[in-house]
Amino acid sequence: MFRRILASACLCATLAMQTSIAEEAVDPETLFSEAMKYRNNGELFRAIEIFETILNNQPGLNRARLELAISYHLTRRYEDAKQQLTQVLNDPETPDEVKLSITAYIAQLSGDIKTAAERNTSSFYLSLGGFSDSNINLGPGKDIQDIDPSVVENSGSGGQFMFSWSQRSRASQALHIGQSIVDFEWLTQATAYSKAYASGDSNFNLSVLTLNTGPALIAEDKWRTAFNIKLDRLYFGNDAYATYVGINPFYTYSIFKDLEITFENTTTARDYDQQVDQGLRGTMTSWSMDLAKFYAQQSIGIQAGVRYHDNGAKDGYQHYTGAEAYLGGQMPAWKNARTYLTLSSRDYRYKASDTNAGFTEKRDETEYMAILGVSHDFRSGALKSWTLNAQYSYTDNKSNLTEFAYDRSIFELSMRRYFF
Repeated sequence: MFRRILASACLCATLAMQTSIAEEAVDPETLFSEAMKYRNNGELFRAIEIFETILNNQPGLNRARLELAISYHLTRRYEDAKQQLTQVLNDPETPDEVKLSITAYIAQLSGDIKTAAERNTSSFYLSLGGFSDSNINLGPGKDIQDIDPSVVENSGSGGQFMFSWSQRSRASQALHIGQSIVDFEWLTQATAYSKAYASGDSNFNLSVLTLNTGPALIAEDKWRTAFNIKLDRLYFGNDAYATYVGINPFYTYSIFKDLEITFENTTTARDYDQQVDQGLRGTMTSWSMDLAKFYAQQSIGIQAGVRYHDNGAKDGYQHYTGAEAYLGGQMPAWKNARTYLTLSSRDYRYKASDTNAGFTEKRDETEYMAILGVSHDFRSGALKSWTLNAQYSYTDNKSNLTEFAYDRSIFELSMRRYFF
């Protein structure tokens, strides 16, 4: 993009470029070609060194100065880029058509300088909707509460709400790590979530208050990494339920264009309020690796991965480990709409049998889940900027103990919006 704006400028400036000087040990044209080769290969800092060497020896070579300005721009050295462009612009030998191109480029550069100065950005997210659940007695899921084999399957419905605030703070100057231009950011998010059942089923209501914060390093189109610190406060039924404190580091690397690999860890210390739940106390961990591939200018995406999980519960009959495999994808459905599908299989291998409940065998389970959804973005009218999302999820839990085998269907409908 930057090259396109100044292409004609560099071409015209070549006409003003002095011929090689006999006493120079290295031909400046050779150095120039070498610098362009380095830059085209992504080695921006090496290219800058060579352009600066050329100009130290022959400061009148405006072609090299313009390419140096572009290189400075690409490495976020905006003021240095502007200084080089201004020097060529003020040179009386610079042709008028070149000056016109430089003026347009400086205008774009000034916009980038203004954007870089906006170090802090905030946004809000709101989601409101309803749901129906074919098996509410299972509660919010095994990761939060274990299954009670004595309960009878019962359906229910209700409403859910989520509100979050996000803050992104970026350092004023980019970092130079290896040959990468890296942005340092600090991300913070506070979220309130509530899922409430109707028809007197309040014992299954779930509310969660969450705070995430931590640093991130982003090398555009190359890699990104973050280290999140997370605090959750959970309320289940009509009581305070648990406090979670954890970390969530991850690293994503672009193997090549539109293909990424991500490594992620989640480690969470769980502390429960009620005496009856103390057996679930412990440190829950998960390790995952997944690949994401995008097609058609990233309008179509496929993701596949594997994960190992360990809930670290204190009591052996509630402590499980296992592996998970998942496959998902998303694609356009119709104008301004997208559809998505996720399939997963997750194993639960329990460490001990629940002899207090009369079981002599350890639980061995596999949970199969399918999630199908579609979202539509409203681009005009009273609902402009809102998104309507409909989602259906089906869970089939296979267990060696029939008391723990179940299936579950949940349908959700919600309206969502970001406020910037």
